[in-house]
Amino acid sequence: MNRKLDFLLIDDSSFVLMTYEVLIERTGMAKSVKAFNVPRNALKYIKKHGEQLVETIILLDLQMPDMDGFEFIKGFEALPDTIRKKIKIFMVTSSMDPQHIEQARTNPLIMGLFAKPLEMETLMSILSV
Repeated sequence: MNRKLDFLLIDDSSFVLMTYEVLIERTGMAKSVKAFNVPRNALKYIKKHGEQLVETIILLDLQMPDMDGFEFIKGFEALPDTIRKKIKIFMVTSSMDPQHIEQARTNPLIMGLFAKPLEMETLMSILSV
């Protein structure tokens, strides 16, 4: 594997974050992995470091208290295009709500929707790494 990516993990579950971080690092596809259990903190990080980011993958939980995945997307939309174009967002959810699925599939900022638990083989295949 020659292409390494930066990952931002956003989920309110510390267990999920820890699990994904370990699994992503084991695949060898990560240059760095940063985890956030508060979506607002992830947005602040992106605003502060966005110009320095290189190709970055966000794995975003849909259902979180305080700020859900779609609210995060609204905040992300407000970022400069120079930052947004470096980042690909994939939503991860345990929800099978058809409205959520349709909303995620029709949003141009969401590259894909994965069911939890996320399988690394699926992620690697989608990212072609």
